[in-house]
Amino acid sequence: MNLAEKPPLPRAFWIALAATACFALGLTSMLPILPLFITDELGAAEELIGTSTFLIAVTAAIVRIPGGALSDRYGRRSLMLIGAALGVVASVIYVISPNFAVFIVARLLSGISLALFTTTGKALVADLSPPARRGEALGFSNAAFSIAIIVSPLLGEWLKNEVGFRAVFASSGVLMAATLGITALLPGGKPARATGATASRDIKDTLHERGIWAALFIMIGMGAIMALMFSYFPLLAERKALFTDAPGMISSITIGLGLSIWALTDTLIEPIAGGLSDRTGRQVIAIPGLIVAIGGVIVMSRAHDTLSTYLAVVMLSLGWGTTRGIADVIGQDVLPPMLRGMGAAVLYTSFDLAVGIDAQVLGVLIDGSDYGQFFQTVLAMVIGFSIIGIVLATRLQSHDQRTIEAAYSD
Repeated sequence: MNLAEKPPLPRAFWIALAATACFALGLTSMLPILPLFITDELGAAEELIGTSTFLIAVTAAIVRIPGGALSDRYGRRSLMLIGAALGVVASVIYVISPNFAVFIVARLLSGISLALFTTTGKALVADLSPPARRGEALGFSNAAFSIAIIVSPLLGEWLKNEVGFRAVFASSGVLMAATLGITALLPGGKPARATGATASRDIKDTLHERGIWAALFIMIGMGAIMALMFSYFPLLAERKALFTDAPGMISSITIGLGLSIWALTDTLIEPIAGGLSDRTGRQVIAIPGLIVAIGGVIVMSRAHDTLSTYLAVVMLSLGWGTTRGIADVIGQDVLPPMLRGMGAAVLYTSFDLAVGIDAQVLGVLIDGSDYGQFFQTVLAMVIGFSIIGIVLATRLQSHDQRTIEAAYSD
C-alpha cells in the first residue's frame, strides 16, 4: 500500500497526540532533576532514588487495570481528564514539599496521573486508528510522548540551574493545566460492550490472548532499559565522570542533553518502525530492534567519555523505541475495541512493575564505582524476557484478521 492509498487519521487523533505531548512535557521535565532533588535538596540517601521510582511504578501498576476497565465502560476522555487534573495537584505538592515523606505523596499522585492518562490515551489512539495504519499510529503516539523529552530535560535542568528545583515543579503544573484544556477538546463516547461483561471477565479474556503475553514479556525486557536510563543515567554520568571532556557550551546540560538525544532518536524511529511493521510483520521489525538494544547496553557499560556515552544513548533509544513500540502494537492488534483499555492496562501494569523492581534491584547491585553486576543484570533481563516475547508472537493473527476470516466462514 502506498502513502496515497492509506486511510486518513481523523482530527481527534491529532488532538490526542497534542494532549499526550503536553502531558509528557509536564511529567518529564522533572526527570533530570529528581535524583539530585532527593539527595541535595531533601537530604535523603541515594538508595531512596530507587525507592522513589519503585513507589511510583507500583502506584501506577495498581491504578492501571481499574483505569483501563473504567475507560472501556465510561469512555477515554473522562479518565484522561482525571489523570491530567491529578498531575496539577501533584505539581503543587512537589513545590511545597519540605521533606522526602511529602515528596513521596506527590510521586504517588504522579503515578496515578501517569496510569490514568497514558493507559486510556493508548486505547484511544488504537480506537481512532484504521487497522492498516495501527502500527504507524501507535508509533506516532509514542513519538508524541518522546517529542516532549527532547525539550523537557533541557528545560528542567536549565530552570533548576537558573531558578531552583521548585521552579521546575511549578512549570510542570502549568503544562498539566494546559493538558486539561486540550483533552477537553476530544470527543466523548465509549466502546460498545457485550451484555453482562465484567472487569474480571475482561481481564480473563485479555489474558487469554497469546499476543498479550508476547507483548507483556517484551515490555518486561524493555523495562530494564527504562530503569537504566531514567533512574540511573544521571547518577552514572556523575559517578563515572562520563562528561568531563564535554565542550564548554554543553557542560551544564550534559545529562539533560543525553535524555533529549534519547527522545529525539525515539521520536524518529517509532513511527518508522510501526509503519514498517504494518507492511512486513511485527516480528521482522522487533528482532533487529532487540539486537540494537543489546548493543546499546554493552556500549553504555563501557562508555568513558561524552561521545561514547551519547552513542550508547542513541543505540539504547533505537532498540527501545523499535522493540517496545512493536510490543504496543502486538498487544492492541489481538484485542477488540471493548478490551483495548484493559489490554493497555495489563501491559503497562507489567511494565511499571518491571521498571520499579528493576530500579530497586539495580540500585542494590551498585558497589561503589563498580557497575559490572549492574550492567550484566540489565543485559540478562533485556535478552531473556524479550526473546520469550518475540517467540510467542510467532504466527499471531490480529482481531481484525480473525473477524474477517469468521465472516468468510459464515
